[in-house]
Amino acid sequence: MRVLERVELFDRSGAFVFAALAFLIAFVSLAWEYYGYRELTRFDDPLVRAAVIDQEVRLIGDMPKTSIKFRLEGGAAVRSAMSPYLRDLRGREVLLELKVKHLSFLDYLRGFRAQAVIEEVYPPLSLKEKGYRAIASMHDDIWMKELYGALFVATPFSQELQELVGAMGLSHILSISGYHYGIITLIIYFLLRRPYGWVQSRYFPYRHGHRDLFGVVAAVLFAYLWALEFNPAMVRAFGMLVVGYWLYDRGIRIVSFQTLLIAVILLLAFWPRLFFALGFWFSAFGVLSIFVFLRHYEHWKPWQIFLALHVWCYLVLLPVSLAVFGKFGWAHIASIPLALLFNLYYPLVAALHLTPWASWFDPYLIALFEWGDVRTVYVPMWAGIASVVLALAAMVRKEAFWALGVTGGAVFGGAVYQIT
Repeated sequence: MRVLERVELFDRSGAFVFAALAFLIAFVSLAWEYYGYRELTRFDDPLVRAAVIDQEVRLIGDMPKTSIKFRLEGGAAVRSAMSPYLRDLRGREVLLELKVKHLSFLDYLRGFRAQAVIEEVYPPLSLKEKGYRAIASMHDDIWMKELYGALFVATPFSQELQELVGAMGLSHILSISGYHYGIITLIIYFLLRRPYGWVQSRYFPYRHGHRDLFGVVAAVLFAYLWALEFNPAMVRAFGMLVVGYWLYDRGIRIVSFQTLLIAVILLLAFWPRLFFALGFWFSAFGVLSIFVFLRHYEHWKPWQIFLALHVWCYLVLLPVSLAVFGKFGWAHIASIPLALLFNLYYPLVAALHLTPWASWFDPYLIALFEWGDVRTVYVPMWAGIASVVLALAAMVRKEAFWALGVTGGAVFGGAVYQIT
């Protein structure tokens, strides 16, 4: 029996209509952001309500200061330096006096630094912070508190741990993102598929089972997104998941540059701030690298694709990540098998946090982090740009696919040479 072939979403006329609609959405979104900017800058020293997102004592110049990140009511992010003796305010809302006399609209969109004075602290903790404190109470080591906070409630790493995790090549699996959304989706689907199938066949066989299950999955993920205060990484992951399923449900080809471009354009149109989020572009490039591989090797067996994708994505993303961050180490090489093991570790450790044995893995993880080292390597920016260009070309040319893999392998060899 022949299987119906999936089609592209738009022809030329449809693409024009979509572009016009996306432009209209972007215009409205930017107009709303500009209204928020004008309201904020109406006075040079406005009083605004803000949530404390991150707080850490750092050396700024030669002086210890508390670097504190706020999210304003309109969604703008601002970072300020304050007294090193400031008490822990993470997860609380505060009333701020901000200095915004010279703030531009562009800086407002991408996040800015400003002098700030905390005028009042509101007592209730956010749901996200309550979750973090409950998780942190299960662990004794500060790194473990940070690790599981980032893994389950999207709290930021400290600068020290962020550099270590980046040098070990584990940032993409230890900070909650679309990768984790995929695992959560599979777990929920696996747990509900048989019970729902039995109920459906007995009481409402006319229902579309896959749509109903996706509705449940989407509702759970959206509730998680709300509880974590619409973390940007999770917003883009949720958006791509919904767009991807909508296309799949209508028989439209998902593994294509067109569908990825549509998802990126829609996300940028609704949330213009994502344009300045480096993580957003890394996520989009990561999805592109997966699409590139599947375009040429989707005929492989699932287990072969699963294993090969981890190696492929590692090589493709390496030139870009090293060109931007320049952090590498011997532990970075072990990130491929660790990423494979993470698919089992993540649901297991999530279940353990519902029991008294949440810290069972802590000694092994502490030993792993102590083994990791942070080295600085140099990879020219043109190597990262070349990888992006080759990835785009590889959607249509297999020669570009092989050149992309060779580029990643060469950068990997160069990074290893620099740390030996």
